[in-house]
Amino acid sequence: MRGRAGLVLLLLLAAALAVFPWVGDVIGERFPTSYELRLVMRAMILAIVAIGLNILVGYAGLVSLGQAALYGLGAHVAALLALRAGFPFMAALAFSVLIPAAVGAMLAFPTVRVRGVYLAVITIAFGLVFVNILREWVGFTGGASGLVGIPRPTILGERLGATRALNFNYYYLILLFLLAAVGVQAALVRSRYGRAMRAAAQSENAARALGINVVAIRTLAFSISAGFAGLGGALFTNLALFVNYETFTFTTSIELLLMVILGGSGTLAGPVVGTAVLFSATQFLQGLGQWQTFGYGVLLALVLFVLPRGIVGSLQRLMHRSVAAETSRETGHWPNWVEGLGPVTARHDDAGQSTLLARDVTLRFGGLTAVNAVNMDVRAGTVHALIGPNGAGKSSMLNVVSGFYRATSGEVSVFGENVGGLPPYVLARRGIARTFQNTELFGQMTVLENVLVGQHPHFRATFAETVLRLPRFRREERAALAEARRLLDFVGLSGFAGEEARNLPFGHQRRLEIARALALRPKLLLLDEPAAGLTHGEIEDLVALIRGLADRGMTVVLVEHHVDMIMAVSDRVTVLDYGEVIADGPPSAIQSNPKVIEAYFGNAKLPGVAVPA
Repeated sequence: MRGRAGLVLLLLLAAALAVFPWVGDVIGERFPTSYELRLVMRAMILAIVAIGLNILVGYAGLVSLGQAALYGLGAHVAALLALRAGFPFMAALAFSVLIPAAVGAMLAFPTVRVRGVYLAVITIAFGLVFVNILREWVGFTGGASGLVGIPRPTILGERLGATRALNFNYYYLILLFLLAAVGVQAALVRSRYGRAMRAAAQSENAARALGINVVAIRTLAFSISAGFAGLGGALFTNLALFVNYETFTFTTSIELLLMVILGGSGTLAGPVVGTAVLFSATQFLQGLGQWQTFGYGVLLALVLFVLPRGIVGSLQRLMHRSVAAETSRETGHWPNWVEGLGPVTARHDDAGQSTLLARDVTLRFGGLTAVNAVNMDVRAGTVHALIGPNGAGKSSMLNVVSGFYRATSGEVSVFGENVGGLPPYVLARRGIARTFQNTELFGQMTVLENVLVGQHPHFRATFAETVLRLPRFRREERAALAEARRLLDFVGLSGFAGEEARNLPFGHQRRLEIARALALRPKLLLLDEPAAGLTHGEIEDLVALIRGLADRGMTVVLVEHHVDMIMAVSDRVTVLDYGEVIADGPPSAIQSNPKVIEAYFGNAKLPGVAVPA
């Protein structure tokens, strides 16, 4: 339902493009002319480039202002291979995709580590350097004169564009590539790769905690985007039969970005619709002379004020609101121990063996010691609570165990292996899942998609299998969807599967974060203040959930301020104060420990009530 508006627009545009060359035969006029046909071909090529940019901007959340340079790189690769190496059309086309994709990956590897304006500046610099190389390397690129005399593309012995009929053939070849680009984008977005891109854009920490290599997934997005740009460049070269640097300036990068934003970034149909609207408006506004730029700006501002999410994005939002108003949702009871949760809860660790062992772990930030020589021994299939006053170092200790911080000294072993220095996504793939003190949901993704992201490490289908929708991908996707729905039923959120996560009440967001962590099928689950903001009834359900997971073999480390909850659910408790362990033992011993009482309340008796956060 969320994508229906975009799908309808895509089908209408595809149908219009398919019949466009034959309009004159129907109305009895010479329309379209060769000039008009070439304009539409040029627009379709720009749409292919915009689709690539949409993957980068709309899904991966990386703003690039150097797309025109990659577009130009593909164009020059195709021209040079055809002119100077005699490559056939399809071979030159393949290299025009692969070489920009490789350059995009090389450009991405250092740049995806920065965000916001810094990334934009780096991509602008790349574009300016590229244009200057084209301008100054006259012996290779022709400079201002460009590369001329490019042979017409030939397929199966036919020189495309040499006659009206063959010009139609090249038109439909471009249309075929445009439809293929839309299909690849759709296949990518509706897969673990697309979900990982969106997750990394919305919360890097949560993505890393779910086994996603953020640098790798952003590099992939950059490479795919560059490949689309290179394809568009090669098609443009074989349409114009001439290429120079003036087509690929910074202004072109701005126009491409505006096409994506105008149509609706992060939507499947957005770049195609945005290209159609903006390209058509540009042709119409040419008649305004010196007022062209003014009219162009007024049109863009008007659309963005009226439709702030772009044309397609705003239409989809309106449709989603109308559907949501008609849909009644009920919150289920949790934990709801539904059938089929075996893959999530079944554990083969020997009961009583050490799952997590911390030896003299110290964490310093400059002169501040957050964790000081902490020792912990967490046994398999138990709930081990980590408590203490605010600022005691509890969350810092979880960050060390999950790889977000690297211990200054000491050793952390999980499942018998020293994990010090391993990044979070590696530890997540080895069975360590966590929640966060402040919920780190993917707010613009649906509740169901959030849980599907948690299953990212369990997919085995390759990138090619994913794009081509081969059987292994289909099997894995069906199994993942079934497991995600079981988990939502488990936490009582099955009625909210299609709702954006940011629209959930706070207590429901806590439930979702736990369901997403369980989707990782962890052996060790780290819960950082999961009861914060929950009602009394929800806390009772949370206690039943944690106890049930432990009884089914999962190991749980719980950081929490609610002492009554700790006493009810824990098998063992470790107490921190100023980063040091002041007590460790069963809940009954901790409750009467003088050091613990003093740390919390000075001289008061420790009650079985919630400790103020």
